[in-house]
Amino acid sequence: MFRRFIFVIGFLAGCSAAQSQAISTEAWYAVTDAQGVQVINVECGAGFVDPQEIVVKSRRPVELRVRTSEPSQEFISDLSPGVGKAIGKKPVPHRFTPIAHGRFAIGCQKQGESLEPNNSKGKKKGLLTVVPDNGIK
Repeated sequence: MFRRFIFVIGFLAGCSAAQSQAISTEAWYAVTDAQGVQVINVECGAGFVDPQEIVVKSRRPVELRVRTSEPSQEFISDLSPGVGKAIGKKPVPHRFTPIAHGRFAIGCQKQGESLEPNNSKGKKKGLLTVVPDNGIK
């Protein structure tokens, strides 16, 4: 009986620890699928974008599969300023082919808010880093 109690307590502690893990702060490198598209899943939530930094290669197609658990959100990016794309609980593809190298802000905000870069209120920011494609896989 006592062993069962210890097992249950240990199991519950492990479950709660798994739910409270912090968001990764390391950069994620996009994986190229069979069609040559760099694919990465992105989650937007209350004050975060996960992963916080994504690294992709230039001149190769990219697909960010963006989703959120919050209502009325849209995905925004400095790669396409002034354009917000509605997102929901199911991943929504955001496709593009980056040409310029550099670092670009990405994020989520409530639908209908200003898309101006200086209006950071309510936006959850991440970073998309575009590196040269040197042919190494």
